[in-house]
Amino acid sequence: MSENPTTAPSTEPADNGGMAGEAPSTTPPSSGQAPQWEGNFDPERAARLVENLRRDLAEARAKAKTPASEVAELKSQLDAIKGELTQSRLDAAKADAIATARIPAHLAAYVTGSTPDEIKASAEKVAADFGVSAEPDPIPGRPRPRLTPGHTTGDSAHSFDPAAVARAARGH
Repeated sequence: MSENPTTAPSTEPADNGGMAGEAPSTTPPSSGQAPQWEGNFDPERAARLVENLRRDLAEARAKAKTPASEVAELKSQLDAIKGELTQSRLDAAKADAIATARIPAHLAAYVTGSTPDEIKASAEKVAADFGVSAEPDPIPGRPRPRLTPGHTTGDSAHSFDPAAVARAARGH
């Protein structure tokens, strides 16, 4: 299929509202004047064409994001993730400092700080101020085992004398 070199290619958009027909002139209009149409001008068809083109332009603008807005959106997401990470690290440091200082749960709210070092110092201060002992309290009602080699729990505590054991073994 060969084209006539004297005819200009069609300038009609692919989707013009389903209307086929004459295309506008390819000569640019002078400033402030409407383009001149070759053939019959149908105002309804032209209005539909303009509406379709404006809708397509609005859709294209809505879909296209500027790089600056994408960068700003990604930067805000990154800042949010950094904030969450910092907060989780501080929460972990606080839990570790509370466990290390053996602070009871009802006193944990008094431990504050914005860095792990400040949290650790605060936990130590809370433990000292409220008289929290570093050793856990024994469970009440449970016997404490006295483990001494060669003796049972009920035996009286006495020191182990290896020479006396050797004499008793020889029969002296």
